[in-house]
Formats: sequence, C-alpha cells, structure tokens
Amino acid sequence: MSITFKLEIDCHSEALNVSNSNAAALLALAGLLSAPYGEIPYEQLEAAITKLLRAMNSDPARAKAVTSVTEGPRWSEGARTDEYLQRRAGEVMAMLVLARTHGCGVTWG
Repeated sequence: MSITFKLEIDCHSEALNVSNSNAAALLALAGLLSAPYGEIPYEQLEAAITKLLRAMNSDPARAKAVTSVTEGPRWSEGARTDEYLQRRAGEVMAMLVLARTHGCGVTWG
C-alpha cells in the first residue's frame, strides 16, 4: 500500500507517492499524526515546515521517526535509510513551501 501527498494549484498539481510506513515517518517528522488520509491546512503549514527543516538537520530526530503503526488499516513495513528519509522529507517540505506560497493546503491519502 502507498500514500500520495498532493498539492493542486489552479491547473497544476504536485504529487509524492511513498509507502504508508514512510508516509507515517514523514508525518511524524512534520509533527502530525499518522493516518491513511488527511490534510495539512494552510494555517498549519508553517509549523510543519519548521519541524521538517529541524528534522532534516538532526540525525536524532530522523532516527526517532515512526517505524511501526499498529492502529488503523493495514500498513506495509519496509526498511528505509536515513538518506532516503532525509531526501523525502526535503521533497515534502518543498511541497509544503509551495502550498504556503499559494495560500493552500496539502492532502494525503
């Protein structure tokens, strides 16, 4: 199973697809609860961007990222390197910055 982070602006869209366990880790790094779907509204973007930026620059923060989810629908588990998590966190952060610039939020599901 996978989760896609989505941003739609006018006639342009951005998407980032990751496994659900990697999505849970990225959401945790952004200070958000992991869920199979959800939204980061415009009002919460600044806090999520700040947390992702801190996590990208902190080995201990990335090491604490969620590795297992026991509640909710079935989640697939897989190994991920710190480099992968740092790269994906940067991609999510870039999407959030773009959303902030355009005054909209980001969804995932």
